[in-house]
Amino acid sequence: MKNAIKSLPLLLTLLCGLLLPNAVQANRVELNIATRPDSSEMHWTLDLPQQNAPTGILLLAQGSGCLSATKNENLLLARSYFPNLASLMVEKYGVLPGDTPENDHENCSDSFYAHHTVSQRVADYSQVLESLRQAPWWNGELVLLGGSEGGLVVSLLAEQHNPDATILLSTAGGMSFGDMVIQSMPKEFHPQILEGFQKARHNPYSTEKLAGQSLRFWADAIDLNVTENLLRSTSNILLLQGSADSLAPVEAARRLQEQFTAAGHCNLTYWEFPHYDHGMEDQSGHSHMPEVLKRAANWWLSVRGTENTFCTRK
Repeated sequence: MKNAIKSLPLLLTLLCGLLLPNAVQANRVELNIATRPDSSEMHWTLDLPQQNAPTGILLLAQGSGCLSATKNENLLLARSYFPNLASLMVEKYGVLPGDTPENDHENCSDSFYAHHTVSQRVADYSQVLESLRQAPWWNGELVLLGGSEGGLVVSLLAEQHNPDATILLSTAGGMSFGDMVIQSMPKEFHPQILEGFQKARHNPYSTEKLAGQSLRFWADAIDLNVTENLLRSTSNILLLQGSADSLAPVEAARRLQEQFTAAGHCNLTYWEFPHYDHGMEDQSGHSHMPEVLKRAANWWLSVRGTENTFCTRK
């Protein structure tokens, strides 16, 4: 079925220091609607820089929850450090642009709990990317950036699309998603989580909630492995990890680095930030997200144009 896509272009002046602090001129922001194969509507946002030359795409993948991507401060901040790329954000199934639920893990729509999975997100991003392949402004360059759950999403996209660069923030990896979740929990909760995972396996389409997600989500995600996905990609890869991250344990990120070394792949750059948590805050509560993202953007500039193929060390 041919994708049905509607575009509502908006000319917005993005003020310096407000949404896009590095922007120096107005961008063209398009709010788009695509039709999924199941006839549901998917909302996505394209932010195009005002320049005549063709440019690349920065695909931004948000973490867990049902907050609208257009209201995600970290996504907007990340976008600001890549001003010469067009940015692409896709809303999750059951989420509309501008949605700001009181609790974005517990007060989501019925449609979100019924359909939101990592695999669905990957399919949605892939559908949008394919629809843009012939866009005259896209030079084919592709950068993926995702954090937490979004990092798992972009690891799968990296395997499928072999982008020029893949940036994962607070994603860890190194083991299955389910094992990483268990490792992040106090031991007294392990039996309860394992029981929930087993229930999800036996009820893979259930909307019953476990830890803010549906059993359908968990059934889809628990066996996914970031390392396995990334090892099958030729992309330049940057993994950003705080050592005090309690949700994506640093031990798992270190294991991912070891697995790349053992496989002889040298397309991974790993940066570990002492005492930073899942949101890149230090022990005093100060956020270092701006400098972390700025360093990521500078890394992208340093590898841009290099041959993005993995090598085997002798």
